[in-house]
Amino acid sequence: MKIETENLIIRNFILSDENDLCEYMMQRVNAEFEAYPDFNEDKAKKEIEFRSNSDEFYAIELKKEHKVIGNIYLGKRDFNSRELGYVLNENYQNKGYGSEASKAAIAYMFSQGVHRIYAECAPQNIPSWKVMAKIGMEREAHFKKNVSFHKDMDGNPLYWDTYVYGILNPEE
Repeated sequence: MKIETENLIIRNFILSDENDLCEYMMQRVNAEFEAYPDFNEDKAKKEIEFRSNSDEFYAIELKKEHKVIGNIYLGKRDFNSRELGYVLNENYQNKGYGSEASKAAIAYMFSQGVHRIYAECAPQNIPSWKVMAKIGMEREAHFKKNVSFHKDMDGNPLYWDTYVYGILNPEE
């Protein structure tokens, strides 16, 4: 897949994206939402190999810098649906790139006949659900204590709520 927008290229990962991937994934080690606490530079090689062979993870490349600044996730789900996810390098957040990439990815998926796209985020993750609303997704649900990305001091999961946003293919 390759999508070009005003500022971005959304494309398959390639092995030479390893350093950029490592840069923004290292920022996720202690992230409040969807942390990757065990990610390190050694794991970057395996992760870039996985992503470069994936048809669900796509690089977000900033055209003017030829730099991968994040990724879009379009996980295949039942009933001709996709789950949308996005991660941006902290240095490129709050510039509209998440919205631009997500909107383009959704339009592309709909052009390929996908019926529905949905995304989930924690209610406290205000920037994330604002992106979803900005790109035309509607809040459909509020699931109570349904996910856990962190553990307490004793190793027990800490659960939190998620909002679910969705959008239907307007051509159907």
